[in-house]
Amino acid sequence: MKDDPDGLGQVFDATDLLADNPRPAGTLEYGSPDLRRTHVGRYRIMYEITESTVTVMVLHLGRTA
Repeated sequence: MKDDPDGLGQVFDATDLLADNPRPAGTLEYGSPDLRRTHVGRYRIMYEITESTVTVMVLHLGRTA
C-alpha cells in the first residue's frame, strides 16, 4: 500500500462511512446479509457486520488490478 497512498486514503474513508450505513448501495452480499463486499477504486473490501455491537470488521482487503 506504500505505492498507493491516495487509494489507501479512499479505503479508509469508505470504511469510516460503513459505521453510519453498513449496507450502502453498491455493496453485495457474500453468502449472508451480514457478510458483504464492495469495491473502492482498485481495492476490494470484504467485511462482516455484527449488529449486536454495531461493529463493522474488515476481513480482507485486496487489490483488483
